[in-house]
Amino acid sequence: MDRQIKLHFLGSGTIMPDPRRSCSAAILETPQARILVDIGAGTLRRMAIEGIDLHSIDYIFITHFHPDHSGDLAPFLFALRNSRPARAGRLLQVWGPAGFFRFVQGLEQAFGKWLQFSHEVKYHELRRRLLDFPGFRLIWSKVQHAPESVAYRFEIENRAVVFSGDTGYCPEIIRLCKKADLAVLECSYPDELVVQGHLSPSLAGKIAAEAGIKKLLLNHFYPDVLKTTPVEIAQKYFGGEIRIANDGDTFTIPLEQEQADKGVDG
Repeated sequence: MDRQIKLHFLGSGTIMPDPRRSCSAAILETPQARILVDIGAGTLRRMAIEGIDLHSIDYIFITHFHPDHSGDLAPFLFALRNSRPARAGRLLQVWGPAGFFRFVQGLEQAFGKWLQFSHEVKYHELRRRLLDFPGFRLIWSKVQHAPESVAYRFEIENRAVVFSGDTGYCPEIIRLCKKADLAVLECSYPDELVVQGHLSPSLAGKIAAEAGIKKLLLNHFYPDVLKTTPVEIAQKYFGGEIRIANDGDTFTIPLEQEQADKGVDG
């Protein structure tokens, strides 16, 4: 079987109700781990629709605490608690930015014992900017959105995948995206309605061009931006491949096998 990274979108929308798009969530699957990046409202149901077992998740990384990025953490943990034997002793690591321990404590106070675990779940608050895990390296950076907001860069062997979370145009996200094989950038608003702390198609295209990435995935859409042509607009600034992320989409990045040819397929 070919060695590859697989990216599976569970949610490509925002908090605005959309029958086609759940809130932010994506699974990054490496040869050694299954990583959930953000867990916005509706993620648990999307996992059921896509046939993804919640017990198969090894890590959850949350970019910030807004409910369209973290709203299904409590339901996920509640479901895990109600089916504890099925994990067979596996550890789930849940990571979040500054203030994450306080955030989790708030959930535990609200929901009581159903979110309290002794061994199956371990919570971590980001401190060091570079973290090594079995099979991948994580680099994170603060970005311009909420006070705690971060973006993530996952390095798997010779590949790099970046998730912006919610961010405005800023030097931090450009540096984090540098030469990435794939960058998942939010594209919340059309250019004429863009607000501070978010991106538009033009701004996402500029980041992709300045960072020299290989492939751009536009994600996290409010309704107005989808009434425009975000790919065409972003192409004015970035000459590489651009795709729109939809719920249920999968993208693969091959890993080297005896100097296998490089490329990104979606």
